[in-house]
Amino acid sequence: MNYETLDRIVDSYRDELIENIRKWIAIPSVQGAPAGENAPFGKEVRRMLDTALADGRRFGFEVRDIDGYAGDISYGSGPQTMGMLAHLDVVPLGDGWTHDPLGGEIENGRMYGRGTTDDKGPALCALYAMRAVKEAGIPLKDGVRLILGCDEETGMSDMRYYASKLKMPDYGFSPDAEFPVINIEKGGVNMRLSKVTGGEDGAALPVYSLYAGERPNVVPAEATAVVGLGGLSVEALNGKLAEIEKKHDKFRLAATDAGEGRAKAGGEGARAAIAMLAEAVGMEYTGESLGIACADELSGALTCNLGILRYDGNELSALLDIRYPLCGSEELMLGQAAKRVAPAGMAVCCASSHTPLHVPADSKIVQGLLKVYHEVTGLPAYTIAIGGGTYSRMMPNTVAFGVCFPGDMDVCHIADEYIDVEKMMLGVKIFAHAIAEIAGK
Repeated sequence: MNYETLDRIVDSYRDELIENIRKWIAIPSVQGAPAGENAPFGKEVRRMLDTALADGRRFGFEVRDIDGYAGDISYGSGPQTMGMLAHLDVVPLGDGWTHDPLGGEIENGRMYGRGTTDDKGPALCALYAMRAVKEAGIPLKDGVRLILGCDEETGMSDMRYYASKLKMPDYGFSPDAEFPVINIEKGGVNMRLSKVTGGEDGAALPVYSLYAGERPNVVPAEATAVVGLGGLSVEALNGKLAEIEKKHDKFRLAATDAGEGRAKAGGEGARAAIAMLAEAVGMEYTGESLGIACADELSGALTCNLGILRYDGNELSALLDIRYPLCGSEELMLGQAAKRVAPAGMAVCCASSHTPLHVPADSKIVQGLLKVYHEVTGLPAYTIAIGGGTYSRMMPNTVAFGVCFPGDMDVCHIADEYIDVEKMMLGVKIFAHAIAEIAGK
């Protein structure tokens, strides 16, 4: 097909698309308390969904509101439906911004704001791609549906609700990751290791408390521990801690008052359990010490992150985020870990899990997207396996596709999140070509 007309139409949207992104990111659609029957994720998310559906209606598409959990914007019909899954909710704005997180300021070709890349910008790219195909008069053999979720950042209950009410599209992509095509997402297990240690006395250096991390899938920025003096003077313990600091320059340690510390002694049970936990988890991130390391050619190696560690003087717990390849399984992870920590009397349980996603590289959707990506950009097209999770797993025959390009910095969830305007326009063209190529006659 010759898509020159389609590309010219996309180019004509540039200024309008920029203003629309500014309008969308000005709404701080962070999940909030339910605000009525059709606002399960709060009033700002509800306002964002209303805004998006109004734009879809303005472009001449059919729109539906699925009780505030999600909405969809549809064009055409056929024996099958091509779906595009994006989300309107964002993570909290956070600190450290040098640009207004709700302003859409453009500097050096980059538009800044929360949601520009994750995922309001890509959602609008998909919507304008649909509009371009419609205005170019390209005939379709399948319907096209853009689904806009409202709970991607906090659990994806939106898509489960949507699927309980409507039939999901037959194939498609989620513009919420990177190019060329992500066709494999590793399985995941949040595994909790725990032990009640009691309050036994007699430890040389009793452990009072441990605290590290807030989310299992994020490497803790810092950790704190309070230990007793074990008969040492404050000066003597400070000397030992200073020796540790020389070997580990990120440690910042200091002794506390002896009387205050010994009042909460955790005892030998805590110290032994912590030592066993450290040995079992190890310092590597492959899960080898825990006995769960595995890898395969398609999806790579397992990764294991100790994201949350707690000890309150009575119970020690660690929450691990494990992303395993296609050759692994939840049962294998839990069973091997249980065997490894059993000598310490530690319990193992699954806090949450999801199975791997694998759409074969020779499938219609993967091959079609690879073809389009190469034709539009001239860049090599290939498939990618990732440890993260996207909306792709919520719909059959679906992969992650854009909108970030190879080599781009991952700016999701950080201060000064941005989208490159030129690459954004290229993304719209890629999505428009994908609709025409795969859903077109």
